[in-house]
Amino acid sequence: MSEPRSAILTPTNLVALGILVASGLWLAWWFYDRSQYLYVDDARIASSMINVSSKIPGWVSEFPLEEGQFVSKGEVLVKIDARDTRFQLSEVEAKLATLSSQYEQQQFELDLADKQLHAALDGARANLAAARAGLSHASVESQRSKKDLARSDSLLKQKMISDETWDNRRASYDMAVESERQANAQLASSQAAVLTAEANLAQLDVKKKALEITAGKRRELEVEQQRLQNLLADHVIESTIPAVVDEKFINPGEYVYPGQRILMLHDPDDVWIKANVKETDIRRIRVGSPVQVSIDAFPDEHLTGKVANIGHSATSQFAMLPSPNPSGNFTKVTQRIEVKVRLDAKHDELRPGMMVELKIPVES
Repeated sequence: MSEPRSAILTPTNLVALGILVASGLWLAWWFYDRSQYLYVDDARIASSMINVSSKIPGWVSEFPLEEGQFVSKGEVLVKIDARDTRFQLSEVEAKLATLSSQYEQQQFELDLADKQLHAALDGARANLAAARAGLSHASVESQRSKKDLARSDSLLKQKMISDETWDNRRASYDMAVESERQANAQLASSQAAVLTAEANLAQLDVKKKALEITAGKRRELEVEQQRLQNLLADHVIESTIPAVVDEKFINPGEYVYPGQRILMLHDPDDVWIKANVKETDIRRIRVGSPVQVSIDAFPDEHLTGKVANIGHSATSQFAMLPSPNPSGNFTKVTQRIEVKVRLDAKHDELRPGMMVELKIPVES
């Protein structure tokens, strides 16, 4: 008599069958899910990391910040000792005040000289006009007296006038000639006075030139004053954005040089995700594609975003050291393309450098 066949549907077989079916369903779902979505695990939170440095050398007098501290826009980050610059600025301002007073004095003297010299010129021209009129009148009188004397000579020969009358007319003629001579002299003097007054106007050009020189010196000092004011402002470094201090590289009392890195900060409101996507998968996504984000630091939280930009070069092109192949041996490596993802909502706990994973629906 043969032994009875063992039962097929044993609990162990049923469990194994269930595991096999579940594995098949999970595997089918996995393949379907991978055909519909692109998963990226090489992704990090990114932000514009700002390196703050000094434009000038000097001792750090104040550095009232701690790493992780939030600073508002316009808040003082670092102060550099500015005593020498203040002394220089005070010296320039004192020179500028003195030169400004000198300029005002020269301007007053120029205005006064202008009025006086033009008034003298106007007076000389008026005297010249009067002298010409006087000469004209004296010439007329001289001619009239000369004619009277000529008639008197004729009448005296005819015994029609007395010697006394002739003498009076001769005296009148002599006086008229003298008056004409004096009028000529007065005219010459007036003409010389006009020439002198016109020549004196050259003093105005000299004063104007001196005023221009003073104005030039004042402009030079004003430029120097502005330079020192800008230099003084550079001794105080302020935050240009609301930011968080990520790292400090100096301490108060240290000496810094131009361009030396002092601290690093970033804007917590301006963060995004930088993902490195395989070049074989880059064709499957588009700008604007929705993205599901899982954060390694917060596994229970899920964020959403959109693809904001797809890079135009592989990440290997930005490497500090190139990878030439002089030996001729070549191993093909899948390159990565940088993809930028913008989040739909702000998350206060995100830090630059955090690892995240992305799930992106693929384009058909």
